[in-house]
Amino acid sequence: NNVIMTKRFIFIITALSVTFLAVMWQVAPAYGNPLVVIGDGTAVSCQTEAAANAFSDAVAAGGTIDFDCGSELVVMNVNTNVTDQQVTVNGNGRIVLSGEGLRQIFLLTGSANLTLNDLTLQDGSAGQGGAIAIEPQASATINRSFFTSNEAATVGGAIYNQGTLTINQSTLGSNVAFSHGGALYNSGGTVDIYDSYIISNQAENGDGGGLLTYEGAMTLERTAVRSNISANHGGGLSASTDMQIINVTFSNNHALLGGALYSGQSGQTINIVNSTFNENQADTAGAIYRHSASTVVVKNSILTGSLNTNGSSPSLNCDGPSLVSLGHNIISDNSCFPNPGTVDDLFGTDPLLGPWLASPIRAYIPNANSPAVDYGLDCPAVDQRGYPRPLGAACDVGSIERGQLLYLPLIVR
Repeated sequence: NNVIMTKRFIFIITALSVTFLAVMWQVAPAYGNPLVVIGDGTAVSCQTEAAANAFSDAVAAGGTIDFDCGSELVVMNVNTNVTDQQVTVNGNGRIVLSGEGLRQIFLLTGSANLTLNDLTLQDGSAGQGGAIAIEPQASATINRSFFTSNEAATVGGAIYNQGTLTINQSTLGSNVAFSHGGALYNSGGTVDIYDSYIISNQAENGDGGGLLTYEGAMTLERTAVRSNISANHGGGLSASTDMQIINVTFSNNHALLGGALYSGQSGQTINIVNSTFNENQADTAGAIYRHSASTVVVKNSILTGSLNTNGSSPSLNCDGPSLVSLGHNIISDNSCFPNPGTVDDLFGTDPLLGPWLASPIRAYIPNANSPAVDYGLDCPAVDQRGYPRPLGAACDVGSIERGQLLYLPLIVR
C-alpha cells in the first residue's frame, strides 16, 4: 500500500503545478502525521465497507485525511471512529459522513485533537453526542461544516463536550436530544462558537433546545440562534456557566420558560453585548429568564416581540429577578431592568426592526427610523455579519449595524 500511495503522489505532483508540490510537502509526514487519501476518484470507491474501515483506521492512527471521491456530493456511511490522536479531516464541501441513524460518528478520548473542515455530519446516534463526543482532555475544532439530523438518547443531539470545542462558520441544524441540549450539551468544558447558525434543534423532554452549557465556559459571537424548541427551559440556550454573548440574534425560539435564554442556577455571570432578542415564545420571559442564583449583564441590546407559547398574545420579554443594565438597551415593554433605572435604556419602545432575513444575513436590520440607529455606545468593532461599526455617527444597538448601503468589499458609499 505504501508503494501504491507513493506512485499516486508522484503522478499528481508531476501533473500539477510547482505550487501544488509545495502544498503537498507541507502536509507530508515531517513529524509522524501521515496523509491518507480515501477513494480513487469515483463516488463508489468512497461508499464501500473497505473505505469506511480505511477511514476508521486513519482516524485511529492520526494525521490528515483527504477524499478523492469525484466532484459530486458523496454520502459515506462510516463506523464509530475512536481516536486519541491529532486528526484533520478535509471534506472540501463534498463529503457527508453518516452514522445511518445507528451509531456515533466520532469519539474523542485521551488527548485527541480533531479538526473537521468543510464536512457534513448527519444521522449520528448515541446516548450522548449523536455525532461527536469529546472527553475532558480532548479537543475539537469545526470549520465550515454542517451537523444535521443527529440524535442523542439523553443529551447533546449533535455534540456532547467535556473538553475544548471551537466552532467556526458552521451550522447545527435539525438535531434532537431526548433530554437536554438539542444541538450541543457542554458539561464542564470550554466552548467557543463564532459566525455560526443554530437552527431548528430540539430538546424533547428537557432544557436547551439549541444549546445547553453546564459549568465550564462558553462564548457565542456573531451567531444566529433561531427556531429551536425546548420542552422546559431555554428554547435557544440554557446556560449554567459563565458566558459571553456578543453580536448574537435570538429569534423564534420556543420554551415554557425563557424562550430564547434561560439563565440557570450555578451562580454564573452572562454578559450580553449588542445582541437582538425578537419573536421568541414562552409562557413567560420570551427573551430571557434569570434564575436568582445567576447574574445577567446586558448592554447595547434589543429585547422585543416576545409571545406566549402558542403565539396568540404578548409575553414578558424578561422574568425572574431583574437583569443588570450597562445602558443603551431598547426594551419593548417594561420588563428586564428596574424602571426607572439606567437613564440610557429605552423602555416601552418599539425598536422598529425590519423582517427576518434568512441566509446569509440571518438577522433583523433596523429600519432607517429605528431608535436603535446610532444609539449604541462602546460597541464591538464589527457586527454579527462582520461588517464594521460604526457606520454612522455612532454604533447601532443590537446585533446588526444598519449604516449606509454596503458594497463588497465593505465600501461605504
